Amino acid sequence: MVEARRAWLGLPLPHLAGAPVPTPLARGNIEGMIGYVQVPVGIAGPMRVRGDVDGEFVLPLATTEGSLVASYQRGIKVCNAAGGVRSRLLRDGLVVWPTLAFPDVDGALAAARFVEAERAALVAAAEATTRHGRVLSLGWELLGRRLMLRLEMHTGDAHGINMVTRAAAALCARVPGAGQVLLHGHDVEKRASGERGRGKWVVAEVRVPAALLAAHWRCDAAALVELWTTYRLAFGRMGTRTHAIQVANGLGAFYVATGQDVAYLAESAACTLTLEDRGGDLHATLDLPNLHAATVGGGTGKGTAAECRAIVGLERAADQACVLGALLLAGDLNLAASFLGDDFVGVHERMGRNRP
Repeated sequence: MVEARRAWLGLPLPHLAGAPVPTPLARGNIEGMIGYVQVPVGIAGPMRVRGDVDGEFVLPLATTEGSLVASYQRGIKVCNAAGGVRSRLLRDGLVVWPTLAFPDVDGALAAARFVEAERAALVAAAEATTRHGRVLSLGWELLGRRLMLRLEMHTGDAHGINMVTRAAAALCARVPGAGQVLLHGHDVEKRASGERGRGKWVVAEVRVPAALLAAHWRCDAAALVELWTTYRLAFGRMGTRTHAIQVANGLGAFYVATGQDVAYLAESAACTLTLEDRGGDLHATLDLPNLHAATVGGGTGKGTAAECRAIVGLERAADQACVLGALLLAGDLNLAASFLGDDFVGVHERMGRNRP
């Protein structure tokens, strides 16, 4: 079956099939290297996506959690039957907040006025550090006697944190009078937070007819909405930034498969799922305001990651983000339905049990 699936994909996948990845390919991605971790990779799809990207896509997911791929696959099946998931990209930029300390508030205010007066020169200095990025906005606010800049850049198809940090360093070097300069001063890097602008803002949407809910998920829209009301109340009490169900599963598995920095899962998973009963149909949206996605740079172009990216078949990071948002919505809907269908434990026992 494994060989049949690889044949169905119609791609050369030597490393996914077990051929060793040449050790020198890891240069620049690891220190103290001793080898490679082997994580099973499964495929989910084809998934029908509409909106800012249109087509059918197969998603590689690397995980050791039995039933995870099957859960996403069942969600994809229902969403496809409903006409597919519509994904929209609302913003594409990466923000850093370098913070400059001054002896007093007047010094910080003087620096802020300098930023306003020299904005064009500062933007030019930032953009001169890269061939691929461009500044989208430059703002500031005071934090006591400290000046907190807000630099947002479009980073092309790379994740871009090194690109934006290098640009911020060049910009800050031109601001006079600072004692301490911290390029990660207001540091939301790899932390779940309420900040926006840390990646791509994607909203995925689907409407599942009542008949499909009954036939495939053995539930109705009213029951799913009631379940989600209970979850949202509990999320509010615990103070989490992730108001969804299993987005971390799909994000982590996709990041590992495609060679992306898994730690950005913390930011990307800060999202909001909405479920509504529309005359018996289920209207669902997943709002991901800080979704990190890349198709170049880091480990995305090497070994098994390059082969997994070829399976997806997308070159633009913005398109990949839209498809990823659709996948995450499908997975969340399926898991919510499994809670209602009383098959959540049974599925894990059948598919995820590896004990005698």
